[in-house]
Amino acid sequence: MRRRNNPANLCFVGVALFLFFASECWAQQPVTADTKLTERPGGAITGRVINSAGEPLFGAVAYVGPLGSGTRSQTTAVDNNGEFKIEGLEAGVYRVSASMPGYIPAPQPSPTDSPSYYHVGDSVTVTMIKGGVITGTVSGANGPVIATNVRAIRVRDDEGKALPYALVTRERLTDDRGVYRIYGLPPGAYLIVAGGAQQFGGPAAYSAYGNDSPIYFPSSARDTASEVVVRNGEEINADIQYRSEPGHSISGTVAGLIQSQTQSSYGATIGLIDVRDRSTLMNTSASSYNNYAFAFYGVPDGEYELSASQFVPNNSDYLKSTPRRVVVRGADVAGINLTVAPLASIAGRLVFESDPKAGCVKRRETAAQETLVFARRYEPEKKAEVGTKPPVAPEVSLISTNHVSDSVADAKGSFTLRNLPPGTYRIDPRAPSSGWYLRSVLSGAAPTGAARNGSPLVARDGITLKPGERVSGLTVTFTEGAASLRGRISAPEGQSLPPRMRVYLVPAEREASENVLRFFEAAADGDGRIALGNIAPGRYWIIARPAEENDSTRVKLIRQDSGFRARVLHESESLKKEISFKPCERTADYDLPYGPAATAKQ
Repeated sequence: MRRRNNPANLCFVGVALFLFFASECWAQQPVTADTKLTERPGGAITGRVINSAGEPLFGAVAYVGPLGSGTRSQTTAVDNNGEFKIEGLEAGVYRVSASMPGYIPAPQPSPTDSPSYYHVGDSVTVTMIKGGVITGTVSGANGPVIATNVRAIRVRDDEGKALPYALVTRERLTDDRGVYRIYGLPPGAYLIVAGGAQQFGGPAAYSAYGNDSPIYFPSSARDTASEVVVRNGEEINADIQYRSEPGHSISGTVAGLIQSQTQSSYGATIGLIDVRDRSTLMNTSASSYNNYAFAFYGVPDGEYELSASQFVPNNSDYLKSTPRRVVVRGADVAGINLTVAPLASIAGRLVFESDPKAGCVKRRETAAQETLVFARRYEPEKKAEVGTKPPVAPEVSLISTNHVSDSVADAKGSFTLRNLPPGTYRIDPRAPSSGWYLRSVLSGAAPTGAARNGSPLVARDGITLKPGERVSGLTVTFTEGAASLRGRISAPEGQSLPPRMRVYLVPAEREASENVLRFFEAAADGDGRIALGNIAPGRYWIIARPAEENDSTRVKLIRQDSGFRARVLHESESLKKEISFKPCERTADYDLPYGPAATAKQ
């Protein structure tokens, strides 16, 4: 006997999850863009949307959204030349993106490089590329399977490397012929799955297959599913032979929810994650309408993680539960209790050390509002003493192990990084313009005089947070006088550069070797061109070498990996190619030869 879905519950899930995933997709939507800093044209950001051939992409829509603000994003359609202009913008930090049916943003140079952020007065070129298409027919014993969900789960990138967690990129319903068509897919390998409950929000679809266990292409359970590989602009057919196999249920309740004065009803969103590949299989809700109860249906055998979260509109905070692991083996699972609680936060302020004589800072009066501060969660290496057990890492959701939060300061320089799961966070501030460089990141009052370089511990090791902990007193100091470097990595005559080339600057002064803020890096483009900005004045060793990876998808970053940092420093000192920067110096057309002496030692 099939269970019936509750219409009110589905409506609540649809609205809540639509808002949640819309914000998530926006936050993760990188663009490839060339930015020209210009004088402020009266509070506007301008730009152009093009395809991979450099042609204007007429019909595209441009988006400009502020970070750290409740202000809505502004949108506009591009003109016949692909150009757009969005006006009436205040000083701040903005994301710029574009959308076009069937197109996706061009990829970043590496998965670790951050998306670009922009300020009022910038001009942006956004490149979109044609996405892939996977289509096919879902058929059962009685013919076409109509109005069932079909999802594309991306499990590998375009180079065949496994992703840190599988991502459900699209979800569609089959039509009256049993045909589905999923377009606008990034290149890579996908699992195509039919049946089961809807994962994302949107119009509630009542389906005869909503309580079935999902069937994967071509006609199997998850363990024996075949991957479908699609390239940019390519269309692949993947027919699914459907088998109606009832799944199991996981049910429970949520406690600890908060009701705000503006809410007549309130509730939580509960996510179900497959532990094998960290993919989010389903989402549902628990609210005051149903006594805070929740249930997932159509769950196949396997190991899963559940966690609940609640958004509090009064202060834009989230409450979140400790994740629970459950195993489904041939039977329903009931009695799961999840309790949401406040997350941690870090509060601090920005300090700007101006030097009017240097004269290389633009928009000095709005520097604070145009500074973006990140907190990036990571797992530090644990070295246990002999005879002792290593410390137990705080329990966080599988999809929160590399959690990133950002904040934009107010006019007084105050900022707060909110909604942080427990763990250790590196603080990663981004300078508001090219004339500033990051001097220090410290806990406590702003340093003065000779002590302003401060202890490197916070900048190097970060801040460790307990569940719900509120940390304050962080001081981030920027100093005027940053230098910049533009040039090209050149290969030996008759040879080509290896893929994934990067350039590194490491301090030549021995006393600065422990200061991670004196280490810089940037990815080279396909032609070997490089650009580094916001460089602290001083002497450096410079080296070009292929990137190294922590795993199949993450590039090692010199400020974050102590072993890698020491290795690059040693190689650079051996190569002895020195470059010096005076305050505000702009070095252009720099030629950096690449040869065996600069190759990474494995």
